Parts: sequence; C-alpha cells; structure tokens
Amino acid sequence: MPVVQRGMTTGTRFAGAPLSRTANLMGVSRTTVSRVMIAYKKLEKVFCAKQNSGRKSKVTNRDRRSLKKIIARKRKTTLPQITPKMSTHFQYTVSPKTTQRELCAVSLYVKADLSKPLVPQQNITKTRQWCQYHQNSSQYQWQQSICSDESFTLF
Repeated sequence: MPVVQRGMTTGTRFAGAPLSRTANLMGVSRTTVSRVMIAYKKLEKVFCAKQNSGRKSKVTNRDRRSLKKIIARKRKTTLPQITPKMSTHFQYTVSPKTTQRELCAVSLYVKADLSKPLVPQQNITKTRQWCQYHQNSSQYQWQQSICSDESFTLF
C-alpha cells in the first residue's frame, strides 16, 4: 500500500469512519486497514523507513580505522592531501567528498581555524598606558565607571 493511501486510511479512521467503510473507500480489505492502524499506533508514522536503504558504502570499517591512523600521524593534514593517501592505501580511487564523509563518520570534522585580527602595537601601547594610569584608582571610582569593548566613561 502506498504511503499516501496509508495516510488517507489513518485520516479516515481518525475522522470517525468505521473499519468496513474505510476499507471500502480505500479499496482494500479490513485486515489491511487494521494492520495499517496497528503500525501507525505502534510507530506513530504511516511509512516504514528502511534501515539500510541506499547505496552500500565503498569504505569498510577496516578502511575507516586506517583513515584514523593516517590522520593521527599528522593532525593538520588537509583534505586534498588525505584523499590521494586514501586512494593509494585502499587500492581504489576515492573522491574528496567521500573522504570528507568518512572523516565525519569517524567523528573527525575538518574545519579551518578562524583568522583573528592582530592587535596593532599602537593599541597595545595605549592599553598599557591606560592601565598604568588607572592602576591606583579607588574602589569608588571603579564603581562609578562603565566599561565596554569600545569605550570607557567616568561619571
């Protein structure tokens, strides 16, 4: 029974239609309607998601362990450097996308570090001077100040 028809069957039953009438409307037997409703109540969905659907993986568990060893030797290896190593080690060609997918499968997420702006020497000097100037400020003065990333104001 197609997923759409299963959805219509459960909807008709929840709308209050009797079992026999639902079976007649859908053109199926009463047993089929009963089985669809039992499956819906058990799984709370009208479709059956197959566990191993899709294409089988080209990379085996042994290959994944080997991939972990390749990465462990040099942690900062880039994806374009890893892919040829995988291809020679596994004796079949592997695309960069497959390499990336398998790295994620073994919980190794390749991400570039964020480049952080350098603090100019002039700002370092100004900050140091400000700290030295306010080093001996009293507790009352600090309570009257507002600090933020951009400015400093005394009231």
